Amino acid sequence: MPYGFFRANGSKSVEGMIQVAMAHPIRPGGNVGRLNSYTLDPTSADLTTFCLQYETFINKTIKGLYPEPSGILRRALNKNLDFLFLGTKGNNCTQVFPYGHDEPNHGG
Repeated sequence: MPYGFFRANGSKSVEGMIQVAMAHPIRPGGNVGRLNSYTLDPTSADLTTFCLQYETFINKTIKGLYPEPSGILRRALNKNLDFLFLGTKGNNCTQVFPYGHDEPNHGG
């Protein structure tokens, strides 16, 4: 770390994220098949579709990494996904349960 670097005190949030992102907007997408072939993905979430980001992260990323967990892994994933949902408070998102409801709901 650079000389004099320190971690700021206090809690962190996403307040102001939209203003920063909108200063240099990049629409969602990615390279398709080769370098420099950036193609927009109209089904992808952006910073203005918070609940879609949440749903996509769970349904594509988490389910892609853990397609059929069982036992303690499933319980741990459900518990962590409950905590993740707590972070959506105030955005009126619907909680996603990719592995069912085997843990109490912490957020809604």
